[in-house]
Amino acid sequence: MDGLLLGWFTTFLVALGVVLMLVIAVVLLPRAVRMRTASFVCPWRRRTVTVRYVTCDGTHPVTMVSCTAFADPTIVTCGAPCICGEGRPTGGGAGREAAELLAD
Repeated sequence: MDGLLLGWFTTFLVALGVVLMLVIAVVLLPRAVRMRTASFVCPWRRRTVTVRYVTCDGTHPVTMVSCTAFADPTIVTCGAPCICGEGRPTGGGAGREAAELLAD
């Protein structure tokens, strides 16, 4: 191969490698951390609320980002017992229904 053809071939391989790495990152990263939304009847406020939460495995909530039960939805002032307790969904009544909605 002459120098010009080898240069273009090398450039093509580098570009292909970069595109492949970006595709792998796009496929794997969203599965690692996801933001999800769910609506359910809050057992404490006794009204329908919408929550946005972060999950690492797609099913179990890690932290709550916003909840419409509060005056400022982005400031969640409780430990979010309606969706999780110490990393696992709480049991019993409306809490269980909320956990089931969030797991879907």
